[in-house]
Amino acid sequence: MARLHIRASLRPILAASVALLGLARHHAHAAEGLDLTAPSQPADPTAATAPRVDAAGLAGYLAEWEQRAARVRASQPSWSSPLVTTTGLLEQRLRIDLQQEHSGNGTNTTVLDGGRGVDLIVSDANEVQFASDPYYIRTGIPGRGPKNKGAITPLSGFADWTFLRFEQRLASSPESGGNYVLTASLQVQAPTGIERLSGNSWQYVPTLAFGKGWGAFDVQGTFGAVLPAAHSDTIGYQLQTSIAVQYHLLRVVWPELEVNWTYYANGQRGGLSQVYLTPGLVIGRFAVAEKLRGTFGFGYQVAVTPSYRSSPLTPAYNHAWLFTNRLNF
Repeated sequence: MARLHIRASLRPILAASVALLGLARHHAHAAEGLDLTAPSQPADPTAATAPRVDAAGLAGYLAEWEQRAARVRASQPSWSSPLVTTTGLLEQRLRIDLQQEHSGNGTNTTVLDGGRGVDLIVSDANEVQFASDPYYIRTGIPGRGPKNKGAITPLSGFADWTFLRFEQRLASSPESGGNYVLTASLQVQAPTGIERLSGNSWQYVPTLAFGKGWGAFDVQGTFGAVLPAAHSDTIGYQLQTSIAVQYHLLRVVWPELEVNWTYYANGQRGGLSQVYLTPGLVIGRFAVAEKLRGTFGFGYQVAVTPSYRSSPLTPAYNHAWLFTNRLNF
């Protein structure tokens, strides 16, 4: 019993000794520069992996883009792009057009930004255009008699979308040299329009664009084809040619005359040729802000052939006012 009492009485002393030894060891390690504190909570892993914007890299990329555009412009003529004819010049700009058409059947159609959009110079010889979807607003005409025969209901909606054009400049020289340009391009059109405005087929438009200048006078033109992937028996394979003649005066004034011709090899208009004459005036490029140049223009387009026929509607419209606004950057 005595031994048990002695052992019990030693327990508090032993516990106190262990505690003192632990405290002494802690101070000893601290003196040696060891950190025995509890580890802190790990940092938020999402904060460590958050994307960082390299401002210097972005500035360098944009500077190189501007330098490339300047090189491209310096290696080709500085003509103005015609109202209708696709230019062979590589451009970097935003373009918005408006067209007000009157058809032989009496309807009037407003076309907002038909196939225009943003052009970007992506290399020393290439341009890519991302076009907007053209929007149509068309009036109707009343019919005749109790059955309203011949009536045309109004419509509004998007037409098929020529959303992409890729250009490859093949040859060029500025005014100080040969004063010419030669470019190949391919447009792609998707059948995204509403029922009354859609051909229900993908269409591909390969084109060769050219231009030659003599002093203040220049001629620009295109040869191309419309190749539908389906429904060629209605849409028809088409050959298209445009020629624009321009004269440059007073630094920013470009009067012009264009001839736009389409031949339908087959389809509903098979064997027909559609020809428009387009006198117009383009003003630009004038300074809007640092590194921004503006252009605007207008023209009047008149169909000269074929004679009007109602079904299928040919020509597509009888005459039209054309307006263009462009911002080069």
